[in-house]
Amino acid sequence: MLGVSQVAARYDGTATYHDSCSGLRELGVKQQPRALLRSVAGLTLTELPGVEVCCGFGGTFCVKYAEISNRMVEDKAADIARTGADTLLAGDLGCLLNMAGKLKRGGSPVRVRHVAEILADVTGDAPPIGDPAGTSPKGQR
Repeated sequence: MLGVSQVAARYDGTATYHDSCSGLRELGVKQQPRALLRSVAGLTLTELPGVEVCCGFGGTFCVKYAEISNRMVEDKAADIARTGADTLLAGDLGCLLNMAGKLKRGGSPVRVRHVAEILADVTGDAPPIGDPAGTSPKGQR
């Protein structure tokens, strides 16, 4: 809508992007973040297998159907690992918290960030989602 086609940002690493159900199905957001991410210097974007599959959060779904939700996020974590990416990106905080928690509990080294952190080039200012402050090296990109 703003006509922005590139950003002046840098992120050294390989990332994969998770589409949230609401963004994908309700708002039609799919290629827009990928197009902007392709303009980030140093970033290699790897497509996530099962990209249109829910992570299992879904608001109260994860509470009402905890076993199903857990299986869904387990599958998503396995897909993330298969990409070989060192960073998971998404635009929905519920999805990010759900997947960050599963990855952390599973001992995964994958960093989790909101896509806006990468596009705004502010990753050196805050630890990845799910990392306690101070555990990531300062300025980690």
